[in-house]
Amino acid sequence: MTRTTRGRPRDPAVERRIAAAALTIYGEVGWAGFNFESVARAADVSRDSLYRRWTDRRALLVDAIGRVPPPPAPPAGLSLRDALVRAALSSLERYLAPGGHALIRLYVEAPQDPELLDLFHREVVTPAVQAARQLVRDAIAVGQLPADASPTAIIDSVFGAVLLHVLVTPVELRPRMIEQAQPYVTDVVDMTLRGAYYRGS
Repeated sequence: MTRTTRGRPRDPAVERRIAAAALTIYGEVGWAGFNFESVARAADVSRDSLYRRWTDRRALLVDAIGRVPPPPAPPAGLSLRDALVRAALSSLERYLAPGGHALIRLYVEAPQDPELLDLFHREVVTPAVQAARQLVRDAIAVGQLPADASPTAIIDSVFGAVLLHVLVTPVELRPRMIEQAQPYVTDVVDMTLRGAYYRGS
């Protein structure tokens, strides 16, 4: 993606560190508390370093979002169940990673900014959703799921549950949530797929 910058290209490692700090700060305080000073302090750089690279805080946040890596694709040859479990675990880990809370906050704040919302969907949400829906479509095509199973309902059930699980778990219980992530996600996937089979029976 094209970034709004000032001056000549700088050290990419510094830019990555600043972008990571920007996501962390935004995730902690939201747009109201997001500014160059707090990001510079978190990244251990001067404010001038930010002003030389980005015209304003919005340009910085847009760039930081564009740097979020897509979730890894499940290995080929997995069953739908195992592929969904892997994808759901990856989603949970993404939310819990440094800067991951920024992605959750964007669900709330991005709709107020159409360009930011479009970027968030294009760079972060849509690739993951499309990949997961394709897994379900492929399973339907080979008869692993009923022909009238809904890829949208299945994906919403699995990944919506993961997002809600992260949102409602108190901070002090997060270590336990991480410890029990595998059985939790497996249960969600199994219940969702059983529902898809039951509906089609």
